[in-house]
Amino acid sequence: MADQAQELSSPISLKTLRTELQSYRKAVASDIKTEMESLHQEIKRDILSVREETKADIRVLREELFADLATLHKAQADFASDRAEMEKSLNDTMDRVAALENSQETLAKECKKIQEKCTDLENRSRRQNLRFIGIKEGAEAGNPSRFVTELLSELFEADSLGDSPIIIDRAHRSLAPKPKPGERPRAMIVRFHYYSDKEKILRLSRNKGRLHYKGTPLHIFPDMSPEVSKLRAAFNMVKAKLRDSDVSYSLYYPAKLAITVDGSRHTFDNPQEAEKFIERKILTSTERNKE
Repeated sequence: MADQAQELSSPISLKTLRTELQSYRKAVASDIKTEMESLHQEIKRDILSVREETKADIRVLREELFADLATLHKAQADFASDRAEMEKSLNDTMDRVAALENSQETLAKECKKIQEKCTDLENRSRRQNLRFIGIKEGAEAGNPSRFVTELLSELFEADSLGDSPIIIDRAHRSLAPKPKPGERPRAMIVRFHYYSDKEKILRLSRNKGRLHYKGTPLHIFPDMSPEVSKLRAAFNMVKAKLRDSDVSYSLYYPAKLAITVDGSRHTFDNPQEAEKFIERKILTSTERNKE
């Protein structure tokens, strides 16, 4: 005990302390180095792991990107192909439409010519016809031709009809359903054998003015196609104003109105233009004369 106490109480030499410090420093440095190497290896492994994972992710993304690009390229190629096809189809359609328009225009002109020829032929076939409007249904008693012959003798004087008898090829009611009692009677269409006889009857009816048969007004008109009749009917209002104003006029085939005012002759194909002329030239002048 006494020896140990003596040993502990004895002073430590500087050399010994230095030796121990160096030994401790080396031990600490070795531990630090070992720990650093261990940490370095661990960090290196982590970096390598992250790098591999990143490479794998990039590879996956790249493959997905390439796949998407391939899909886009295919879609773009399909779109370009469809567009080219559509442009070709559109150009073909436009060419066909242009050809059809040209063909339609040509056909329309030919159709118009044919229609005009048909209308002309139809009206030529009616040149010797007259329409009698206002004859009661059944008045002809089953023999229209004889009835018309007797009617003409009753309406006009024998001298005006001439020495030669008027020959009627045929006469019949217009092709329409038989009207009910009280309804307007159908027109009677009369074909004369000679065109001159037809013109004579038409002239006599115009010169005589108002015609009556058994107390009923009777009208005699040229027999024309529905198309021409419609064109001529458009001038009815104008003709009425001209008659009221006691102005001379003529309606020529197919539908041309000629008005004679103060010795000057004016022709119109359009009823509106004729009506404007009447309002401006005739009615205004008549009102001034009244004043």
